[in-house]
Amino acid sequence: MKPEKNKYLVLETNVLLESFLTYREVFTEYFKTMKVIERGEALRYETYSRLTDNYMSNIHRFIKVCDSYITKYHFEETVMAESLNKYFVVLIDAINCLDIDSDSIDHLSLEQSKAKIKSSEVEFMNTINFLVK
Repeated sequence: MKPEKNKYLVLETNVLLESFLTYREVFTEYFKTMKVIERGEALRYETYSRLTDNYMSNIHRFIKVCDSYITKYHFEETVMAESLNKYFVVLIDAINCLDIDSDSIDHLSLEQSKAKIKSSEVEFMNTINFLVK
C-alpha cells in the first residue's frame, strides 16, 4: 500500500470509529426509549412499532457506511469485517425483545441482547485497534 493511501486509511478508519461511537450512542438511546414507552411517558406517536422502524433504518444506514469503508480498502473476509457482521447480527436480533402486537418488552431478552451487543462492540474495537496503531 502506498504511504499516501495508508495516510487516508488511518484518517478514514478514525472516521469509521467516530461513526461507530456515534451510532453506538444512538442504539443505546433506543433501548432507553423502550423503557420510556413502557412506562407510558413517551409522546403519543412514539410506539414500539415506530421505534423498531427507526432502529432498523439506523442500522441499515450504518451498514452502508461500514460497507463502503470495507469495500474501499478491500477488508472483505477479514477479522474486522467478521466482527462488524457479528455486531450487526446482534443489533438486529436485539429488537426481538419487543412484542409489537402486545406492546410489551421481554426484559430478560433485552438484558441478554444488551450484553451481547456490548461484547460484540468490544470485539470490533479490538479488531479496529490494529488499523489505527
